[in-house]
Amino acid sequence: MSSDHKKVAVVTGSSTGIGLETSLALARNGFLTCATMRDLKKSVEMENITREENLQIKVFEMDVDNDNSVITAIQKIVNEYGQIDVLVNNAGYGLFGAMEDFTMDDIKKQFETNVFGVMRVIQNVLPTMRQQRGGIIINVSSMSGLAGIPSQSVYSSTKFAVEGMSEALSYELEPFGIKMILIEPGVINTEFVQDLVLPSNKYGVDKKGSQINQFDEDSKETSLSFYNDTIQRFLTFYFNAMSKAPHPRVVANEIINSINMVSDESNTSNPIFRITVGNDSKKYSKLKKELTDTEFHALLKCDLLK
Repeated sequence: MSSDHKKVAVVTGSSTGIGLETSLALARNGFLTCATMRDLKKSVEMENITREENLQIKVFEMDVDNDNSVITAIQKIVNEYGQIDVLVNNAGYGLFGAMEDFTMDDIKKQFETNVFGVMRVIQNVLPTMRQQRGGIIINVSSMSGLAGIPSQSVYSSTKFAVEGMSEALSYELEPFGIKMILIEPGVINTEFVQDLVLPSNKYGVDKKGSQINQFDEDSKETSLSFYNDTIQRFLTFYFNAMSKAPHPRVVANEIINSINMVSDESNTSNPIFRITVGNDSKKYSKLKKELTDTEFHALLKCDLLK
């Protein structure tokens, strides 16, 4: 990147976690960074760091669930900067629990953000990238987009959808010089857990992984989910793993590395790149290819449902 022509990056879900760290990393690496978020009240940390480090970050309001919000935000960015060189689709949340324990509205909301939100932003960015004859689209997927994880029947579905969409879309974008990157983190220690949605009063564990005793013995069998044993085992494992997981900065660093990699003019033959982040994601990505379905299923049960 030349000093007289800075590139423009757009990041969704920038208020916390991976989105916050990615926005900061992009700005520190010379990008004019457009940090988008649904609630501008959550921009305080971003703006404080921006002032302290004199970074080129501007915050834009954008709700990926809303057509008009996305259209308006992207148009403002294009009007102001005239280009979009990198898009990082990071906005999303987790819906954990047994599928039978959710309403269809719960499931539709999960897809609205995690899948349709990604598509909505891409659709609005593509006209600019097509005209430029180039760009990089980075979709933050998950280890749960590589393998169906216990308690994540709905969440994994959304990440599998993002993976398939990204692979298919790469054929459409290739003639225009637009590259696609899939980032697949494992468990990362972010505010993701605070925004996690669980069916209320269904499982004997809370969002911090602590055992809860809201059920008396007479009502316990009828109050708890039929799937409590499986879900509680996983959530206990998950919240313990979260407390020891890598900082979201490691994901941001991999995003920067991937941008540098695909920006290398020698990388002209590969229209899509897949980057696993974290030892767990790397492990299961490798073993999913090497083991039979039966063997892999048994492995996940042993590892995640202790």
